[in-house]
Amino acid sequence: MGYKYLFFDLDNTLWDFDANSKYTLNVLFDTFQLGAHFPDFETYYRLYSANNQKLWQLYGVGKITKEALNKERFAYPLRSYKASLLHLAPLMEAEYLPLLAQQTRLMPGCLQVLEQLKNKRYKLFLISNGFVEIQHLKLQRTGLAAYFDRCYFSEQVGAHKPSKVFFDYAIKSSNAIKKQSLVIGDNFEADIAGAKNAGIDQVYFNPNPSADPLPFKPTYQITNLMQICNLVES
Repeated sequence: MGYKYLFFDLDNTLWDFDANSKYTLNVLFDTFQLGAHFPDFETYYRLYSANNQKLWQLYGVGKITKEALNKERFAYPLRSYKASLLHLAPLMEAEYLPLLAQQTRLMPGCLQVLEQLKNKRYKLFLISNGFVEIQHLKLQRTGLAAYFDRCYFSEQVGAHKPSKVFFDYAIKSSNAIKKQSLVIGDNFEADIAGAKNAGIDQVYFNPNPSADPLPFKPTYQITNLMQICNLVES
């Protein structure tokens, strides 16, 4: 039985979160004149990024709130380097998401793949743990919204990926069939392990594979989005 229902993650699968976020943070670094306190932007960015990743992991398992995540990710690098800068954290927080949502860098091959799949009448859905209002803006500004039959956001579902509750809800609400469904994502824990636990085949989008072994072998693994078209039709 072939695949018919394709569930795509958004950040770093279709929308280039790393590039867009780094650009946005660089703008804020200059706006708030942090160069007078940090050796360079890369020093700030390393502090921000390492902590931000940990915070998103905590948010994904429900251990911190959206508000706590937003507050702490800007407070941490300032506190770590120069506590007297902490008053800038809420100002940076207020400007970050609106500016981030304006960015339009996509992963290589993204639009070509979605166009080809849509033309061949695959049912396309979006699944994301990202904040609803920001994800909608990203989809509108990039034109990605037009490709998806429906979008599923953890805030609205009431459960985050990798929870089985999230995936079961998406399958049921889209009238999909698990055996004909495929989850495509770059986050092994949230997308791949979550889909496997829900009994759905997975495509691990891993453009920069490392030598470290994976926790388990996903159904498929790709390094380029263009590989998806051949994969679903094989």
